[in-house]
Amino acid sequence: MQINHAVLLVVAAGVARLLQVERHHRRETVLRAAGMHQALLADVAANPERWVLTGEEMSAEEYARHVNVNRQVSLLAAKFRVGLLDRRTLRVQAHSLMRHENVREYWARVAAFREDEALDRIDDVFNAILTDECALFSGRDPLTS
Repeated sequence: MQINHAVLLVVAAGVARLLQVERHHRRETVLRAAGMHQALLADVAANPERWVLTGEEMSAEEYARHVNVNRQVSLLAAKFRVGLLDRRTLRVQAHSLMRHENVREYWARVAAFREDEALDRIDDVFNAILTDECALFSGRDPLTS
């Protein structure tokens, strides 16, 4: 019977290690993708000829602000996804961002799209917190207006 317990302990330790490695790999992948996204947005912001069509009319100044806010929001999303921010600290950072009108304007434009593209509960929580903080400052919910 003791051999069975020993084997079970070894198997459990192996499974725990595999889960830990998989979680670490997923976090590393998220951070690499976030880095590529940040580099792309920096390039787009610096080079108007690389601007993509948004389907909306925006001045060059508006588009540059939109891209820069996107960089900030995307960084927050990546930090939240990999666990560098919990719900409380995300709310603090979102509150700080939403103090700025250009951030609220950005979120009003993209909130519905972000809801549609959400992959999982983590994205849902992130979007809900940013929407709540936006509504707190603007007095309206960007998803319903």
